[in-house]
Amino acid sequence: MRPSRLDGLDLARGLAVLGMVVAHLGPPHPDFDWARPDTWVAVVDGRSAVLFALCAGVSLTLMTRPRPASDPSDPSDPSAPEGLVVHRRRVLVRAVALFVLGSLLTVLDTPVQVILPTYAVCFVATIPLLRARTRTAAGVAAAALVTGPVCTAVGRSVLHDASDPLVHGVLLGAYPGITWWGVVLVGLVVGRLPLRRTRVHLLLLAAGIAAGVVGYGGGVLVRAALGLPPGDTSASGSASTGPGTAGAGSAGAGSAGTSPADPGPHLVPQGGGTVEHPGVDWAGLTSVQPHAGSTPELLGALGVALAVLALSLLTARRAGVLLAPVRAVGALALTVYAAHIVVYAALDATGDGHWHTGWTATLLVVVGAGLVATPWRRWIGTGPLERLVRRTSRSLDGPGPRSRPH
Repeated sequence: MRPSRLDGLDLARGLAVLGMVVAHLGPPHPDFDWARPDTWVAVVDGRSAVLFALCAGVSLTLMTRPRPASDPSDPSDPSAPEGLVVHRRRVLVRAVALFVLGSLLTVLDTPVQVILPTYAVCFVATIPLLRARTRTAAGVAAAALVTGPVCTAVGRSVLHDASDPLVHGVLLGAYPGITWWGVVLVGLVVGRLPLRRTRVHLLLLAAGIAAGVVGYGGGVLVRAALGLPPGDTSASGSASTGPGTAGAGSAGAGSAGTSPADPGPHLVPQGGGTVEHPGVDWAGLTSVQPHAGSTPELLGALGVALAVLALSLLTARRAGVLLAPVRAVGALALTVYAAHIVVYAALDATGDGHWHTGWTATLLVVVGAGLVATPWRRWIGTGPLERLVRRTSRSLDGPGPRSRPH
């Protein structure tokens, strides 16, 4: 029998989704500055997306790991001869379902670049590594985080005229597949740890703090050594330019450049070149701005995500009822994520852009998500989209025991 859900994982996922809501629906805000409390809301920009992807990788491990004292006759058990095939098929079908859902959300044509298509691509790419050695998975993750930004920068130069929103999003946007695959793989490795032990929580917290300091601090030092301004945004560090963001202000579900159908700032030549053949934005590979997609930015954001996950695991049970709404949102993360994009599209359809100058819409969605998700989780269980994706992923299974989702 599988252990119960990790409350801390639900809490971290809930924080990630609510961070997306704040980043996308909230009013414009300046870049994050420790010395200015009025900018602290910008902490959700970009970092919520990384936390969301990290939790996805952890969930992949929890859904597909072997069970102790398993029944070899159970085909849904990954330690059984047929088990790994079953789980790989489930992940593949789940990825297809997420890609379709992400495509439907993209059709709404909001300034939010939907992360789900990139999610789907990362899930498919992770299938061969589901049962790989931890050292192998960690090595591939490191390689993706280091080489991914370079591949993306070159790809933006070669494919600068791409107009398809899905191609632009998965390959060129704020969530390029190679780089974000590394984030998911880090989650895959973290999910193999004994996440119910306090010692592991403290180690994750220390690792997160260290990664944050090395990532953000290292990026600033490198830029200073190269004579670049520390806060310089680049073509790679795109953000939503819809009415709800400012600067780099997009988290979670993401935003890139301009409208997903518009290559936007990726057409701006960097370091020479022309509009027809823009140069590669090498300077952007050192940026630490949200959604820069550089190795320093991703390492720093991963550090924040690991720290948040560790603190969530430490406090989830102790906080009890106080954090129950956030945990419920995390358990219904896909539904809440999709709902906030639908709300964005509905508000934009009114033709009144003034809703984005204040916090009313954001607070209504955040509070409403908690008020709906809490009783839903308690009395009904799995969210509607979660249930749909889960049933779809099991649609090719034969009869047999069903495991709990994570």
